[in-house]
Amino acid sequence: MKKKTKKIIIAVVLTLILLLMGGAVYYFQFTGDGYLQSIPYRHGFQEIELNVYMNRENSLAPEEVTTITKQARDRVTEFFGEMRCLDSVTIIICDDEKISKKIGDKTTKTLAFPEKKDYISLSNEYCNVDVLAHEMTHAELHSHLSVDAQRNLPVWFDEGTATQNDYREKYSSENWAIKTDNGKNATPLDDMDTYKEFQCSDEQERQYHYICAKHELKEWIDSNSVQELIELVDNYNAGEDFYTLYCKKDKD
Repeated sequence: MKKKTKKIIIAVVLTLILLLMGGAVYYFQFTGDGYLQSIPYRHGFQEIELNVYMNRENSLAPEEVTTITKQARDRVTEFFGEMRCLDSVTIIICDDEKISKKIGDKTTKTLAFPEKKDYISLSNEYCNVDVLAHEMTHAELHSHLSVDAQRNLPVWFDEGTATQNDYREKYSSENWAIKTDNGKNATPLDDMDTYKEFQCSDEQERQYHYICAKHELKEWIDSNSVQELIELVDNYNAGEDFYTLYCKKDKD
């Protein structure tokens, strides 16, 4: 009886080990989040500078990418006064279409396990200073927030802040004035609160949201300051109501 029990226990333990190994293989090989987290350990990628990776067969030269990342960092640092996210953000540049479809071709994703980190993934098409500065601004903003606070942050605020360091013409004040008839047709903020609302399926409407969000934040920052923006985010992260903080500062 004891031998039989021992065999059963061994079989159960081996089964659990195999299931865990199979789950790990599936997560790191076949899910976007797992693939992102495993890139620093993949032979097909090389670290060209601290926390910046690109696939080894990439058509861009590492020197081109390091120049772009430096210019993007400088832009974001000038805006915030510092960058505290550099140790908690991983940048991935990839021109392999299959991998980009899995991890994203211009996105910042926050993963909470085993520690909160941001992963910026860009295909070569989007590897430029404007897009990278946009995504690095997301990462810097996220570094002030807990997972729950970030999840509940209005999306227009997150994107509006990110576009402050994105100088592409389509987000310009001149384009905002034309598209919104000087603000008469601007999308209300409470219609851009959630990811589903902001990142809607219609591309033109989605771009319109970016224009409106950038202008809204620019006006707010011009009336207050970037430092007060950071204070607002820190107070919100501490548990205060976002819109109470935002409207209070806007009225001061």
